[in-house]
Amino acid sequence: MKNISTKELNYVKDFLSWELHMAKLCNQYASQMADQNLSQQLEKFGQTHQQNYTDMFNYLSSIQ
Repeated sequence: MKNISTKELNYVKDFLSWELHMAKLCNQYASQMADQNLSQQLEKFGQTHQQNYTDMFNYLSSIQ
């Protein structure tokens, strides 16, 4: 793999940070919802963000 620029690396770091932040935020809000349907949707969104984070992290780990 060719070397990536500092700017590109910062984009990847930002992506990982945003995905992790959103996963945590969705789970936090899901636990505070009185509406069960809304809570389940937020949990699902949180799982999607967590999976995005995990997939990207695993990919990056595999190419080093």
